[in-house]
Amino acid sequence: MSTSRKTTYSRTGSATTKSIADAPPMIKAVWNEAHQFGANILRVRRNENRFGSDTGKTFDSFHHGLVSVYKQKTNPKAEDALYFARKVPVTVTNTGMQILEISSNIDIQDTLDTIDDIQYYAETAFFERLWNRIRYGTPMALYS
Repeated sequence: MSTSRKTTYSRTGSATTKSIADAPPMIKAVWNEAHQFGANILRVRRNENRFGSDTGKTFDSFHHGLVSVYKQKTNPKAEDALYFARKVPVTVTNTGMQILEISSNIDIQDTLDTIDDIQYYAETAFFERLWNRIRYGTPMALYS
């Protein structure tokens, strides 16, 4: 729920989250950008920077600065599937964004740009990133 530090939004709202439908337009823009990428959970922290990526049984996670994106694997094992409220795995009908935890003091444009950077890293093959690094100076990885 809302505190002076962060607000948590979900698709329909709950006892502990607000509905994204009730969010300000700029927060909805962050939600929509993450949804287009295929993210399920997005955290925008207040001051703890993280960099890099991890993979687990259920999620691939991408971290760049204050932003962390969690994207469920395409075909997780049935015993590893994640559920949000309903007993239907995320990959079946709960696809797309489910949770947005966002600090009250964030720069929206910086957050949108960071989501774009994470998407580039996640969806671009290593050798394509290498070519872009050589040709255009584009970063190879999610580091500052």
